[in-house]
Amino acid sequence: MDEKSIRWNRFADEICDREMDELSELQQKAVLCFWYDTEMNSGGHSGYFDCYPDTDYQALYDALLLIGSKEIADNFKKALTDEEEEDGWMETDDAFYEFSPSLYECLSEFVENHKDEISI
Repeated sequence: MDEKSIRWNRFADEICDREMDELSELQQKAVLCFWYDTEMNSGGHSGYFDCYPDTDYQALYDALLLIGSKEIADNFKKALTDEEEEDGWMETDDAFYEFSPSLYECLSEFVENHKDEISI
């Protein structure tokens, strides 16, 4: 396994399981994006909102702008406002899966580019 993969695994296994108040601001942003991406790839927005109802959505939006892209952040914001939509977030879920680069790709690059500040 290369060093980049080791750092990513360390981030996912050790940083992402910590309480937010134990993390630096940069780590918090990365962790917010990690859990959003993970849940989106598991249960879409419906699953994310069910599993993370206490998330500071403005903080996640800001993290998505920093780490992902404006398109990813705006899609998240649209999902927030489409709570009552009949499609069960299908439009925003489908859009999320089409982003290139994906949030995972953006996040893994962000973690690598900030390895000294994010990794342990």
